[in-house]
Amino acid sequence: MRIVATLIFVLGLAGIAVPQKPVKDIQGDMLQARQHLNAAKDLAYRAGNEWGGHRMNAMKHIDAALAEVDQAEKYAREHHYIK
Repeated sequence: MRIVATLIFVLGLAGIAVPQKPVKDIQGDMLQARQHLNAAKDLAYRAGNEWGGHRMNAMKHIDAALAEVDQAEKYAREHHYIK
């Protein structure tokens, strides 16, 4: 019994002593990406019209990036990476 208890204790310490890889918050990162893209779109929208059409092109690219974030989240849900 004492050997089993010692073994459990040592194995428990081994789990604590081994540095664990930090778990990245993928869902949180994508949420931040969406928030930053929406903020960029808002800033581009308020920038005025003096940009020779490039502001509108930038806004289209931001919309495309937002659509990609949507597709990424859909993929992650379908493959059970996120709920």
